[in-house]
Amino acid sequence: MGNNLGIGIALIVVAVIIVGIIYVVIPDGEGDNSENTMEFNGQDYSWEELAEDLDMKTVDGKEGISLSDILNLTSFGDELDEDKNETLFTIIADDGWQKNVSWVDMMQGIILEEDSMTHFPHLTSAFKVKYVVSINQIALGPLAFVDPNGSWDSSVEMTWDGVFDDLTATSFTSGTDTYDGINITAVLEHAGFTDLANKTYTITGVDGYSKDVNWTNIQNGYLVLEDNMSVFPDLTSKYKIRNIIRIEVVEI
Repeated sequence: MGNNLGIGIALIVVAVIIVGIIYVVIPDGEGDNSENTMEFNGQDYSWEELAEDLDMKTVDGKEGISLSDILNLTSFGDELDEDKNETLFTIIADDGWQKNVSWVDMMQGIILEEDSMTHFPHLTSAFKVKYVVSINQIALGPLAFVDPNGSWDSSVEMTWDGVFDDLTATSFTSGTDTYDGINITAVLEHAGFTDLANKTYTITGVDGYSKDVNWTNIQNGYLVLEDNMSVFPDLTSKYKIRNIIRIEVVEI
């Protein structure tokens, strides 16, 4: 009898503890939604919170929330006033997949409610990131080589320091200036691209400025570590693109 009473009391105590835990952890009958939150510069937001404060935007028939609006809404907003075109943003998925984009890209991109996926109308499918968990600001440096006709993950990303560590720079002259740089064809081959003669190339800087060059041009062009820029001795200074973040390799 005494033993049964003791067991009964113990069960009641355990039940009270469990109920208390459920009440604290899951208030008002709502489940844990931490998996549905996204972190922007250290602040967590749910889709519902973003949709409540921001308007929906339609791009390519897809409806979502503007990525630049999100950045302006969150703690990114204050610190980006002076240097929006001097930084990159890394978008990270729950499986670790990530892509780096510029402020110019953010102004055109949206995030969809379905799969929490990014969509950039001007970029290839390689820049779709599903199940976004965070967006963080990073220093300039990563350089992406993109095949627009390739698969979802067909892009190669290297740092500028990594390129200059892996390949040997040579001195060359452009106008009255002398530089140390690496021929762009050597960099493209190092990134794994082939059949380069049948491609055209779009070089884009962090501020959105870009230029298209052909096979003849690219053979005579260089990447220069100073200012992370391109220099084409046979072309005008308009092709000197600083803070390059992307080189697209397009099939003719």
